[in-house]
Amino acid sequence: MGFFDAVYTGISELFSHKMRSLLTMLGVIFGVAAVISMVSIGEGGKQQALLQIKEMGTDVIYVKRQAITGDMLKDADDRSPNGLIYSDSTNLRDLCDYAKLIIPVREVFADVKSGNDKSVSVKVVGTIEGYDTVCRVNLLTGRFLNEKDNEDNAKVCVLGIDAKKDLFGFGDALEKTVQIGFNYFKVVGVLDYKDISDSSVMSAMRNVNRDIYIPIGVSITECQVYSENPIPLNLNAMQNLLKKGMSATQVSNAPISQIIISFESEDATEPTADIIKTMLDRRHGGIPDYNIVIPAQLIRQAQATQNIFNIVMAAIAGISLLVGGIGIMNIMLATVTQRTREIGIRRCIGATKQDIIMQFMLEALVITCFGGIIGVGLGVLGAKIISTYANWLTIVSPSVIIMAFSVSVATGLVFGMYPAIKAASINPIEALRQG
Repeated sequence: MGFFDAVYTGISELFSHKMRSLLTMLGVIFGVAAVISMVSIGEGGKQQALLQIKEMGTDVIYVKRQAITGDMLKDADDRSPNGLIYSDSTNLRDLCDYAKLIIPVREVFADVKSGNDKSVSVKVVGTIEGYDTVCRVNLLTGRFLNEKDNEDNAKVCVLGIDAKKDLFGFGDALEKTVQIGFNYFKVVGVLDYKDISDSSVMSAMRNVNRDIYIPIGVSITECQVYSENPIPLNLNAMQNLLKKGMSATQVSNAPISQIIISFESEDATEPTADIIKTMLDRRHGGIPDYNIVIPAQLIRQAQATQNIFNIVMAAIAGISLLVGGIGIMNIMLATVTQRTREIGIRRCIGATKQDIIMQFMLEALVITCFGGIIGVGLGVLGAKIISTYANWLTIVSPSVIIMAFSVSVATGLVFGMYPAIKAASINPIEALRQG
């Protein structure tokens, strides 16, 4: 029997027992569909996490203020009363001269009014020139804060796109005035929209769309309210805490939210993080009132976690293929028993054992190939349905489809081997006598 004859026989056998063939294929169909869907979900999650982390910048380090509790509070009052402070950033700027940019950031919540007295609650971010570079934000109109703004403690601000819409709608905001507390700030720029995820890996990244940016010197001297979870500026707080003409010591000890440190390359981040930790531990008396976030390190952690997830998902889906393979083997063994006379006749008219093995192996392959094709279609469809209705990113790559289909073919080969060998080992005379 030739190759094509065996294939034709396998297809004929498949369609002559449609229900049995469909039930036989179900394990393969569900296994392939599960592999494609699960790996697609995992790959989508991985890519989304990596994109989010890369948006933070792989060539930066975030030093964030961290609340301390319990027994550390008493020691903190003596050794590190202010937590992360402005002078930490100036000290790092003096010592880490190889860093490209060192950006202090100070955050408070405030009620802000526009010219039409419309008030919105936003986060006011005090920072310096270069923040837009390290945070990879683009200007829609105008300019960002510059060095002269901080030197002069200029009352200027840059609006995130959502804050701008809340205050001015779709009209032009440039050169207009907003009121923050008792102070009036001229709008010099508006940031373009930036996609920010709510994922936990993005906790170190600012939501630039709803924020207002002012010079950090103004933030320190005019907005003396800070908390780990920023609190609103109210009239009483402003009246009690507005301090103009502050001393250099007061400015140096002013609390800040985080310090963003940018480097020329990703390779410098982790070695420098150890140095920065040593410096800050010395300045803060060993009090852990700060946390260092390294996006490049987060990427590797996300990749490792996702690889484990993919392995687990593939193993779970592989169980379906295993069950499907066992089902194929059982059905093929039953088929061998039913077709004993046919096997005997083929052997008597010249078919060799190899011909019988090839015939039954190809029949098993036909079943798994059909099941694999249907499973691929269901897997791709399932991934799209999940993406549409669950709002999850799914990525169906050709390599996953090829892998899943190849596994289904291998299942047919492995589990079809024993029934094929058993069919070939039947004695022709005994087969005819039984028939």
